Amino acid sequence: MRVSMKKVVVLTRFKWKELLRNKTFLITSSMVPLMTLVMRFLYLNILDGEQMPPMMLGMVLNLGLLMNLTTVSMMMPATMLAKDKEKNTLRTLMTSSVNGGEYFISSVLPSFAVSFVINQLILVLSGIDLKTVNLGLYLIVTTIACLTSCVLGMLIGLFAKNQMSSSNLCTGFILVLMLIPMFGSLASGLKSISGFIYTGIVGNLVTSFVNGEQQGMTFVNWLVLLVELVFISILFLVNYRKNGFERD
Repeated sequence: MRVSMKKVVVLTRFKWKELLRNKTFLITSSMVPLMTLVMRFLYLNILDGEQMPPMMLGMVLNLGLLMNLTTVSMMMPATMLAKDKEKNTLRTLMTSSVNGGEYFISSVLPSFAVSFVINQLILVLSGIDLKTVNLGLYLIVTTIACLTSCVLGMLIGLFAKNQMSSSNLCTGFILVLMLIPMFGSLASGLKSISGFIYTGIVGNLVTSFVNGEQQGMTFVNWLVLLVELVFISILFLVNYRKNGFERD
């Protein structure tokens, strides 16, 4: 399958405009950094203005990352693909000169780019000491997690009949991908499961930074992170062709 960069650029511009006209996307992407700030100042208020301990700052950053990876990185591609299916835009594109690879890249890029920027923004807004953060490692891990969420969102969009169905399906995934890492520190069973979920690995990385560890990734962590990305990508490709959207 050959991918034309010219078609990708044109279609990506169209997707950007479509995304920026989406009120849900604008509200959600604004809420993530806003909620990060709110949680930070809420904790400050609880402490009566005293300096926040690193653990609390880590919780703020972790919450912001989890919200971004689920409500922006995953939910937006799912909703947009479901919208294209609902309006028969996807079927029209597939019967034209646009192939599956070009559609996939142009659909993922806008949400991925916004999520990537938000990840860096909430790192600053969380108030965590940047000296304790391995920025290179943070960048690589959160980027892979963002990409995984985007592909997962596209996969959900394939199974959704319409935008409402897409939102309902995403809610179940959001609960799993957010709640297990968030409560992993409170229950040993959830902590074990969290280590095998890409959002949990991101959360564990933040915790390691808070604990003063610059290298918070093990071989198993990297393996899980990459295997989940590859596995979800394969699932998407198989179901994409199975649904008859790919041209011969």
